[in-house]
This record gives sequence, C-alpha cells and structure tokens, in this order.
Amino acid sequence: MSIENNFPNIENCDPRTCISSKILKCQRVISGIYRKHLKPFEITSSQLSILFISTKLENVNQAKLSEILKLEKSTISRNLKRLLDRKLIRKDKGQIIIITHVGKLLLEQIIPEWEKAKIETKKALKKEGEIALDLLLGKLT
Repeated sequence: MSIENNFPNIENCDPRTCISSKILKCQRVISGIYRKHLKPFEITSSQLSILFISTKLENVNQAKLSEILKLEKSTISRNLKRLLDRKLIRKDKGQIIIITHVGKLLLEQIIPEWEKAKIETKKALKKEGEIALDLLLGKLT
C-alpha cells in the first residue's frame, strides 16, 4: 500500500478551491496598497477605521467597534491602546471613544493618501471587480 492511499483526504483535496484562501489573498493585495500609502503616518488600516468611525458616529464603544469592523475584541483593544497612547482618541467615563483634536489633525493629513490608495485599488479592480466586491460583501453581511 502506498503512502498516498493512507491519506485519501490529502490526495483528493485541492486547496486552490478554498474560498477563505482566495479572500485572504485579495485582502493581502489590497492591504498592501493601503499600507504603502499609510506607512508615513505609522497607522494601520484597522486603526484608521476606528478613527473614521469615531468621527462619524456618536456613542461608539469597544463592543460597537467590534461589531461594525467584524474584529475580535482583543484586536480592538490592542488598536485602541495604541490610539490612546498617541492621544488620537480618548474615552469618556462611559467608555465612549472620542477622537481628539490631534486625531482630527492626523486624519486631515491621512485622507489625501487614503484617497490615493482607493484610486489605486479601484484601478486594479476595474469596474467589474468593484461591482463583484460589493455583491460579495452584500451576500455576506
């Protein structure tokens, strides 16, 4: 009996059909584009999302951020700590996250680079890719 016959699941498995792998690969490519543009600001996409949300929504706490961003609470905690340490956000007594003046100043500087990253990503995706992405996200949420 050959080794291959002892592992039929491995033999019959085709990882190229894995949806998770395809999504993760897309995410890495797109994240690379944004990382390139955000690098001078020493901020991650997740941290930037927290800043954006805290400027647009009132009464946002850690649990709401986790729900909106679909991130683990530990990831949110880690990112909040980094933003707090940089004085980009603060928390009120009710643990509501509030962007600081320093945070707003940084966002003003970041947004033009963020827009460049969006343009570069849209160019890579083309119109049909962007439509497919919106369709996929709509199906999953």
